[in-house]
Amino acid sequence: MPEESINIYMSLVDKVSGPLSGIGTKTKAFSKELQELEQTTQAYSKIQDKLSKETVDYRKKLEQSSVTVREARKAFAKYKDEAHKGALDKALEEQEEYRRRLKETETAMKSNYGALKSLMDQQRKAENQGGETSLAKGLMSAGLGKLASDSLSRLAGSVLTSAIGEPQAQLVSSMVSGLISGATMGAVLGPTGAAIGAAVGGISGAISGGTEIFKARDDAFKSYYGELYSSAGERHAAELESGSGIASGRETDLISFSTLFGSRETAKTYLSELVSMANTTPFLYDDLTAMSKTLATFGYDAESILPVLSTIGDAGAALGMSTSDMTTVAQALGQMKSSDKATLEYLNILNGRGIGAVGMLAEAKGKSRGEIYNMISKGQIAGTEAVEIILSALTDGFSGAMEEQSKTFAGRSSTLEGWEQEMANAQGEAYNTLRSEGKQRQIDYYSGIADEMSGLNAMIGAGEAAQENLKEQYLREAMTTLLTGTGGSLYEGEQAETLARLHEEYTALEAAFQDASEEEKITLGEKADSLKSQAEALAEGAFGASDKMQEVRDVELELISAIRENTLALGEAAYLGDYEKQQELSVGRGGAYIDSLDLQEQAAGIRESVDHFTGPGYNGPFDVDPANWSPHAWGLGYVPYDNFPALLHQGERVLTASQARAADRGMGVNVTFSGPVTVREEADLDRLAAKLAANVVRAAELGV
Repeated sequence: MPEESINIYMSLVDKVSGPLSGIGTKTKAFSKELQELEQTTQAYSKIQDKLSKETVDYRKKLEQSSVTVREARKAFAKYKDEAHKGALDKALEEQEEYRRRLKETETAMKSNYGALKSLMDQQRKAENQGGETSLAKGLMSAGLGKLASDSLSRLAGSVLTSAIGEPQAQLVSSMVSGLISGATMGAVLGPTGAAIGAAVGGISGAISGGTEIFKARDDAFKSYYGELYSSAGERHAAELESGSGIASGRETDLISFSTLFGSRETAKTYLSELVSMANTTPFLYDDLTAMSKTLATFGYDAESILPVLSTIGDAGAALGMSTSDMTTVAQALGQMKSSDKATLEYLNILNGRGIGAVGMLAEAKGKSRGEIYNMISKGQIAGTEAVEIILSALTDGFSGAMEEQSKTFAGRSSTLEGWEQEMANAQGEAYNTLRSEGKQRQIDYYSGIADEMSGLNAMIGAGEAAQENLKEQYLREAMTTLLTGTGGSLYEGEQAETLARLHEEYTALEAAFQDASEEEKITLGEKADSLKSQAEALAEGAFGASDKMQEVRDVELELISAIRENTLALGEAAYLGDYEKQQELSVGRGGAYIDSLDLQEQAAGIRESVDHFTGPGYNGPFDVDPANWSPHAWGLGYVPYDNFPALLHQGERVLTASQARAADRGMGVNVTFSGPVTVREEADLDRLAAKLAANVVRAAELGV
């Protein structure tokens, strides 16, 4: 092509034209220091990422352990045995351990972030100043000083914790760490800088320590009211279960006493009186019903049982009888009355529990004890007469004893328990009444659709059985082929060839085993076990890969998809209930203060903003605690680590690191070509432009 003359003049402005002339010699030393600083920063950044992931993991485990603790509490409240108590203790220990690990990881994360931020500030400063601040000073201020302050802080924390305890030790330890870090960073400016740095660091440490104390107190607040919430639910469940059981038992008692008294109304009136007696005496309702059934069985009617119970109760209170003893006394009196015989067997039951029955009979008849024993042996004292004499004597001797005992601690405890049972019965009776109606409707439903429901369940059961049968058939045919070489109908192709090979190996192994020594049989036995395991694994895999199981898997996938779509159609109310409760339980004292100041709308706005980045609608990487995260909606000095989340406004831009450095310096590049230059071919222009562009980009990246 003909030669062309092109005038070229090059002018680079805004810190570009000068550095290009001496770029080779001016930037080598600085580039090396900058590279080392970047490597150190990257190392801290990796540590930060690792700590961030561990924090998220421990937070999830802590949430899971909280669920485990709640379930263990419910189980222990229900069964109240040692096994469930042990399970609850273990769950609480795991929860505390995860809480401790989370706190340690968060503390380490904050400490590492401080060092990382200092390194990045130093790196940016070095880039701004072209290396005027040395790498050694940067490492001292950002890294080495941080390591020294952390070590001394931990030492001070351990000593102070032993001496003055938490949280004061934590505050002082944080102040020591800040003071040393500040002094170390300020030392690059001399003694004055060290003093200023120490003062600023101490204040910063005090703020940091105070923040940690606030967070610990806030965690204690959330834990406390969270436990109150959990306890309320557990208490309600326990009360309902207890009340339902009591009401069910009383419903059974009504049927039982209706049979004994021959009238439902009489039984209802009697049981109502029995409840009143239980609430004013040291005896519980169940104790009184047990004795009442005993007396009713032996012929006492509804009108005569309560006076007898009162008499036996007074005697039992005065003589220190147990409920079991009083029930036995009632049985003895009932047997004498029903048989109309006063025998030594019955009387000795009373004598053994402190009731001098023989003496009572002797006094009433004006006879000696010997004469009474003689009359008893001859059957001369009727049982009904003996019972009347004994009850009359008990009434005269112990009347009012039950009322006196009801005023003791044990008596009032028993009376209080009776009232608590009555309150629980009210809840249980209402629940059982309405729930019983629901159960009847369910019974009616099953009665009307029994044939159809049975047919559906029969199909499901038969399908499961056929699936298990097919799995067993795969295993049978695989083992049969291994042992005998006879193939089955299920295996073909590579699977059949594999089984044939296994059979050949087994045949050779079996022959070798016959004449093998005891030591050789060790290896041969292991090989035999290996062949068996291979055949079993092949059978299981072939079963899973079979056409029928693929069809089953397709049905399962369709089920998952259908449930997912149905759930989505139901809306957030269907699946965010537990999530919203957990979020509400994560609100600390700050939320309580906001609520108390009638700032609910402002709080809701803040929570909605957080939910936008933590809820199901946000798909980006978000591995930080929303409670400690600032969205930086109005700017951020420097991105501290990879995958850092930020809230941006419409029209804003995100720059790369090199573009940001260029923008910080207000760098612009203007290129003007003029003057005579000889260009032999177009490639000369391309090479010139490429070299020029490379030098400009390099200078821009170095900030020179």
